[in-house]
Amino acid sequence: MVESLVQWTLLNNTNYLAEILDFDIHKVIGKEITTEWGRIDFALSNSKNESLVVELETTLDSKSKLDYCFNQTLNYKNVKFFENTNYCILFAKETKNHKIIEEFGKSNGILIQSYSLEYAKKLYADTVKRLSLNVGLALPSPKNYTICYLRWLNKIMKTFGDFNKEILNKNEISKPFISSKNSATNFNCYERIGLDFELFEKNKENYILTEYGKIFVSNINPFINTVENVSSIELTNEQKRLLLKILTNGNWENKVHKVNIYWFLRFIEITNGNWLPKNYNIDADKLEIARGLFNVSYKGRTMYEFLNWCCNYCMELGLVEVINTGLNYNQVVLTPLGIEINNIFSIDLSLKKYRMNLSFKFLE
Repeated sequence: MVESLVQWTLLNNTNYLAEILDFDIHKVIGKEITTEWGRIDFALSNSKNESLVVELETTLDSKSKLDYCFNQTLNYKNVKFFENTNYCILFAKETKNHKIIEEFGKSNGILIQSYSLEYAKKLYADTVKRLSLNVGLALPSPKNYTICYLRWLNKIMKTFGDFNKEILNKNEISKPFISSKNSATNFNCYERIGLDFELFEKNKENYILTEYGKIFVSNINPFINTVENVSSIELTNEQKRLLLKILTNGNWENKVHKVNIYWFLRFIEITNGNWLPKNYNIDADKLEIARGLFNVSYKGRTMYEFLNWCCNYCMELGLVEVINTGLNYNQVVLTPLGIEINNIFSIDLSLKKYRMNLSFKFLE
């Protein structure tokens, strides 16, 4: 188990972390903190305004790893978050020679603590499972479709306006996709997102505009008829409001894109929005966390596409903002509207759970 996964696991289980450090954790000051003395794994504070700088290691069974760990920890003694700051090496109990580490700690005033790597592996699996749950009501796992933006809905929905009809057959609704090399696959993806957002219903070979769909079509940007690329036209504010209303109407059954947005907001919560990948080369530990969270086996390319396309949806609806970090990963933050929508999701799912688990014992 790599160090970054151990760190993620421990910081998501602060009760266990407090126990093994013998430190009453009040707040996580930060993680992966870059200083002129090196990058600190993480730092904590307690209610007494005392801070603890932690150098986290897995097994320390080679001289080079020991030397690096010792030198880094001594360098960190130049860093103080509070007046009363202590320094700690937290390493795996599976390390063969504890004595040299303990002697170093005594000689240099460094706290030495250890944890079980085997237990950390189990705790990691339990943590992913716990964070993947949604207040006790299981939603389907997300699925990746080749739709990059919600505004692409205009392409399929415009056909209802073009034909001035509320019911279209397959040939009519698929007219914009005929010239595409992958027209069938393309159309299926557009059909899926239209069904997921309840803009039309499918009855055999007919597509029937819903009340939501009528509102969506009536609010398409009028300039859409003057451009060649319909998908380039942004959603109007009225369309965005409608999609937010549909997103939060409590209907999740077989609504993949709505589920995807929910899971992406969960992903932001769990990762603190710190690592939206910029390319396909996602770090192995981050890919493993995302796979566990979403219960999928996506490779790097598919996971990159899934996360970034979901992020696009959320940006279009005003739920998130993306900060370009200049590194391999961007940062994503929830907007006030995003926080509100996320809270609505939680409340809705809680109510569904309570209805499902309603006890009739008081009637007995």
